[in-house]
Amino acid sequence: MTVFATIAVLLTFVAVGLVVWPLLRGGTNAHPVAATLTALAIPAAVLVVYLLVSNHDWQEPATGRSAATSAAAPGSVEEAVASLERKLAAAPGDEEGWILLGSSYLSLNRPADAANAYQKALDVSAGRNVDARLGVAEARIILDPGSLSGPIGDEIEAVLTAEPQNPKGLWYGGLLSLARGQPEVARERWRALLDLAPPERVRQIIEAQLAELDGGGAAVASEAPAAAESPVTASGGIGITVSVSDALRGQVSASAPLFVFVRDAQAAGPPLAVIRRLASELPVTLQISDADIMLPGRTLANVTAATLVARVANGGDPVARPGDVYGEARWQRAQGGSGPVAIIIDQVVAP
Repeated sequence: MTVFATIAVLLTFVAVGLVVWPLLRGGTNAHPVAATLTALAIPAAVLVVYLLVSNHDWQEPATGRSAATSAAAPGSVEEAVASLERKLAAAPGDEEGWILLGSSYLSLNRPADAANAYQKALDVSAGRNVDARLGVAEARIILDPGSLSGPIGDEIEAVLTAEPQNPKGLWYGGLLSLARGQPEVARERWRALLDLAPPERVRQIIEAQLAELDGGGAAVASEAPAAAESPVTASGGIGITVSVSDALRGQVSASAPLFVFVRDAQAAGPPLAVIRRLASELPVTLQISDADIMLPGRTLANVTAATLVARVANGGDPVARPGDVYGEARWQRAQGGSGPVAIIIDQVVAP
């Protein structure tokens, strides 16, 4: 638990740094008030979301000042967001207000709302606001990590062409380069980010990523093909077939996205890998590989057991909503080879 908490704190500092830093670097156009509100909102929201979704058995009751603080935090954040929403409803031309609202939505784990807010800022600026462009891209990546390799990635490249020293652009540009199999470009961008003197916590994360690129990551990659005794094939993938039961076939919207997730059965947290397709392709055979990994530094070669989930998001949202249909299957590393794992979509997400 200590290791998890340490990682969570580091990632929270990274989030704060990447969002607040650009707000403070604008010289005469800096936004210290927005930066301060954002810096306070993100850690509070992270704590609230974790307490709401965690299944950790907390044996020691929260007492005294810490309990009061955790109880007060969600109200203050939500009230601030609600107040900003009212102000923007009255003054929809406030470009910076929409950007602040977008970052606040991200801190509250509302990426779809964040994308809409950033888009409003982009529309107000007639497409010129770089922070809004990157905000839309960031929210879309959270909604669909696979979008990084599509038009969203092209948008990040366009931002870096216009502003080669944009901090958030360099960070996501590095991730984009890794997704496109260009580690040298990723290394170049993250080193350029270090040259901009980021906050210490951000610097530590970037240096760790660079160290992995320079050594650790290559070692993992070289060992992965050796796991020939498991269903993780030489091509680095887990074979999956996805179909829909006859009973639920009428509840599948052909235009809805199909998400297939891999969750490490031995470790709690977000999905390890994800693929997005269209429900119209069902039934479909897929190969999930390290190219679909969502968590930097992880590899399917180290996974011994996993839960596989296929879900048709009738509402279009990667987060499960009532009315979505899904199926699950268990994958276990096996001696010798085995065929693809079959997932039958035969359940409905309840209200």
